[in-house]
Amino acid sequence: MTSNVKVSVIVPVYNVEKYLKDCLNSVINQTLEDIEIICVNDGSTDNSLAILEDYAKKDSRIKIINQKNKGLSGARNTGMKHVQGEYVLFLDSDDWLNEDALSKLYWSHLDDNLDMLFFQTVDYYEEDGRYELNQFGGMTAIDDSFEGKIFNYKDVASIIFKIPHSAFNKLYSTSFLQRINASFPEGINYEDLVFFYDVFLKAERVSILKKELLFYRIRENSISTSGGEKSFDIFKSLKLVNNSLKNTTIIVNKYLQDYLMFIIVNLKFVFVRLKDEYKNDYFKSMLENYEYFGLDKVDNDFSGWSYEDRIFYQSIKKAKDGYEFDLIYNKDCQTFLVNHYKGLVEKLENENQRLVEEINQLKNNNSSVKNKFKNIFRS
Repeated sequence: MTSNVKVSVIVPVYNVEKYLKDCLNSVINQTLEDIEIICVNDGSTDNSLAILEDYAKKDSRIKIINQKNKGLSGARNTGMKHVQGEYVLFLDSDDWLNEDALSKLYWSHLDDNLDMLFFQTVDYYEEDGRYELNQFGGMTAIDDSFEGKIFNYKDVASIIFKIPHSAFNKLYSTSFLQRINASFPEGINYEDLVFFYDVFLKAERVSILKKELLFYRIRENSISTSGGEKSFDIFKSLKLVNNSLKNTTIIVNKYLQDYLMFIIVNLKFVFVRLKDEYKNDYFKSMLENYEYFGLDKVDNDFSGWSYEDRIFYQSIKKAKDGYEFDLIYNKDCQTFLVNHYKGLVEKLENENQRLVEEINQLKNNNSSVKNKFKNIFRS
């Protein structure tokens, strides 16, 4: 490992000519200059490689590794084999960093000898140009008291299924990743789920930095929104996560309801983005894995569940196929919202009526006082 390289940024590249320049510009212009940029060209067929070569001519910190298409996991794994820096950051080629992101990450906890450092991300919705704090990357589940402190999974076991599991919103110690032989599962989607739990459960020194340092682009044809056949990989990924949990001192049964909600949240996340043609088979897969994931053990008080997650779970046993399931789920969600807002409207109407009565009473009182003053002056 070369000691003068502080951070290695691994950028998997596959047919992203539209976004690649923005990504690379955000990295080469970092205020932290002692970095390397490992760009893994994963068999691109567009102009991505030409863009990489043009940038590499101007900046010697850029390394280009060409390989046949192996997918996001394969590209990241290849990048990890060439890392020279003290720390590693995974940056998707359609995302970008704040110009001082790496500096803040590297220097904030350098003396703490961390295995992992979490940070915040912002979602950028390409369709309408909207920015929002990432629901999971915002780390709302982790109490502010953890910021600047060292912890591991045992300290946050009660929220372990609510912690952001994306790979890109964390800085990793290179020596730590090498020591545990970390890698992404190749050939499946939702690989971040598997990687996170495998790595986090082995990390001894973790901290958080609640600063928004990375912009995550949400676009129509991304993996997470495509809703295609690879969506079924969620079942493989969740099973691999389950294996990681069994290999630690955490006993899933201690936080069983949180674990079951975690399963439903992920199954629902995929289903609502699924193309109609796959919904029936996806529903069958949910039924086939129902007992494997222990979904028959869900506690019916649903403490902490959102109404959508609760209704999604309850709809599984009501339907005979995926099409009926979709209809029942959407109908019951609509019914819940109608009843919820009907009750809210009634509450607001009652409150409004009370205020009107108070205003009228005040007017009557003021009128009575005015009449008293008029009678006094008349006399």
